[in-house]
Amino acid sequence: MTAPASFSVLHTESSPSLGGQELRILLEMEQLSGRGIHSVLAARPGTPIIEEARRRGLTTYAVPLRFNLDPLSMWQLARIIKRHRIRVVNAHNSKDGWNAAPVARLMGVKVIRARHIANPIRAGRSSRLIYGPLCDAVMTTSESIKAHLVERGIPADKITSVPTGIDIARFESATPGSLRTDLGIPAGVPLVGQVAVLRGDKGPESFVRAAQRLIEAGSDAWFVLVGEGPSRKKVERLLAEHGHADRIKLAGFRRDIPAVLADLDLFVLAAHASEGVPQAVLQAHAARRPVITTDRGGITEVAIDRKTALVVPPRNPAALADAIQTLLASPRMAADLAAGGHALVRSRHTLEHMLDKMEAMYRGLLEQH
Repeated sequence: MTAPASFSVLHTESSPSLGGQELRILLEMEQLSGRGIHSVLAARPGTPIIEEARRRGLTTYAVPLRFNLDPLSMWQLARIIKRHRIRVVNAHNSKDGWNAAPVARLMGVKVIRARHIANPIRAGRSSRLIYGPLCDAVMTTSESIKAHLVERGIPADKITSVPTGIDIARFESATPGSLRTDLGIPAGVPLVGQVAVLRGDKGPESFVRAAQRLIEAGSDAWFVLVGEGPSRKKVERLLAEHGHADRIKLAGFRRDIPAVLADLDLFVLAAHASEGVPQAVLQAHAARRPVITTDRGGITEVAIDRKTALVVPPRNPAALADAIQTLLASPRMAADLAAGGHALVRSRHTLEHMLDKMEAMYRGLLEQH
């Protein structure tokens, strides 16, 4: 049998963060290389994704991406496309999309406009352009994002939903202990954690307020926020004003997420804004951690209330605290939810499933004329 033809893909990303969206790009770049799909990244200079991509040995270029239709960025992207004989451009954000898509179009290169977030797109002409004539296909990370785009007039047959896949073995085999040791958390106490960028839409302040309520009500649990981001100072002020910083820890950015999850007794995602399908929830399922989330966007595609998670309203620390206390007091319920989440990830959200769908999407585009 003849091996599938090799080709190159350019990923563009103008985000200043390093969260689930950016980590998914890097994961795909690494994993698809074994299938003959060679990846190149163009991102803004000095951003965390540039640094992490270089640390992983990925082919990476710093491009300004200062504003839409930036002549310098467009010129640099054209050079990258030509140098690496790029066949498909996958644009992951707004500024990079508006620079990469017109260049790719002029050079006869296929374009995917990826949509990772569930924020509503504008209803104006610019959105109809970037998701219409300026791309060949749209990739979303959840069915809820796809449904929103269809409501905005993007043809359903142009959109493919590909949630992030999880390397389940990494999370099943992780050894606990490192997070508790690093933060001085006793081995025998319950530990509740959120793993997410410290950003307002992820609800870190709701998490802290729920934790403070529980501690003041006499809970012996400890709490940890794992991640870094622009809301750190707000969280620190909240702890300084209302106390309990000794029991509510800020762990910062960590690379050992499987080991982090192995240390948790309960995983929380207190998101305020609509999400795609969050990697962190899938990772918690893979690690067999009981999950509590809010009912935002694509979260509920994998956090199914009373089956794979407890689901509470957003911006409601009291409801979140009640759900945490319920699961800490009900080991059987917690174990049942964890088992349900693990089964869901195994059936629909493995890394191989994601890679199969992305490979099919790329190769299918190249077969079009």
